[in-house]
Amino acid sequence: MPKESDLDWTDNELRSTVRAYFQMLDLELREEPFVKAEFRRRLIDQELSARTEGAVEFRMQNISSVLGKLGEPWIKGYKPAEHVGPSVEERLLRIIQEERTRGHTQKLLLKDICPSLEMVQGVKAVFSPISSYVLSFAGRGEPNSSSFDYQAANAAKSAVERPFIITIGGGDEVKSDADGCVVSIARVGTVFGPTSLLLQDEEEIKRLARWPVSVNLLEVWHFNAKPHLVRDLRMPDKTILGGSQDGIIRPPEKVSLLWDTLRNWPVTLANLPPPANFYDSGKPRRVGTKLPFISVKQKEEGDRVWKFQQEAERDAGLRVAAKRDNFHRHGNYTCEACDLTSSDSAMFDAHHITPLFVGKRITRVEHLLILCPTCHRKAHRSPDKLRPFSLKELRSWIDAGRP
Repeated sequence: MPKESDLDWTDNELRSTVRAYFQMLDLELREEPFVKAEFRRRLIDQELSARTEGAVEFRMQNISSVLGKLGEPWIKGYKPAEHVGPSVEERLLRIIQEERTRGHTQKLLLKDICPSLEMVQGVKAVFSPISSYVLSFAGRGEPNSSSFDYQAANAAKSAVERPFIITIGGGDEVKSDADGCVVSIARVGTVFGPTSLLLQDEEEIKRLARWPVSVNLLEVWHFNAKPHLVRDLRMPDKTILGGSQDGIIRPPEKVSLLWDTLRNWPVTLANLPPPANFYDSGKPRRVGTKLPFISVKQKEEGDRVWKFQQEAERDAGLRVAAKRDNFHRHGNYTCEACDLTSSDSAMFDAHHITPLFVGKRITRVEHLLILCPTCHRKAHRSPDKLRPFSLKELRSWIDAGRP
């Protein structure tokens, strides 16, 4: 086929380009590395065999132009095209809306998140999809004994080489729609200790009360449609769950078979409450009553994290996306602390709730607060610049008359 960039583009070609664009945009908003040229070449090798790289690049700039007019983030490397034909613009707008309605903007496959079985610790039975940034376990023996947090400690230590755990619905209280289904995959951190210490959501702390020990999680993805081991993944039975109620298991043949049938399954980044604010250095560490933090003596590391946070808070894509989410939830741009409202988005700032974690996990718009400039400045007036005042502390300050 001739590779003429000025040939009329079909809807299928535009749709393929939009899908690739949103995959890249999703990675950029999550501050994950990607190579634009690889996406272009993949499109040309598959759906866009009649197009040149220059033509594909220009279409990407067209998409940026449409998103810019909608007041939405666009990929930094694809500057909006100055001239987009009205017909092309109308078709792109329609396709963008269709793709969002159908949920294609966040579709990735398991192998895109976890490229190799060698990165998987094993599987664990759960009652339902993971709902917070911890994976919890029952304690062993007495609370003060060295064996009490044995399972969480093993998960944290194994995470250095094999950071992923696949969770499957099972156990005496498993939800009916999760029983025998692969529900989540999590990237495990290296901090372990009391569940209540690693969380800040009171409802989640109550829900997990019977599992007093946890390891922190850095990312959580849910499997689309919760594939069933037997019905959907063609596993011979559910015996892979044997022993996984008490901890993480990795029966070699069964896990290998599961991976082969699951690696091309689509996953979606979970929308979870933000974790407690603490520092995960990447080295296994047990905590008891106090979360790990960067000491004031570690000035170089603290300055690096602070600089990273400032750069992240200035990220245009995340900022715009967070403000758009705030507008949709409140019906107007609204300060989450003092309830100031305005139709002018420039009157508000995007503030990271967990600055120390921001470099170690995927940051979603749900992990940012939209604050008015006054509340944002107050948040950073904390004695420790790496531990800003929380939303609860900001509201207490406001209730006291902003002294």
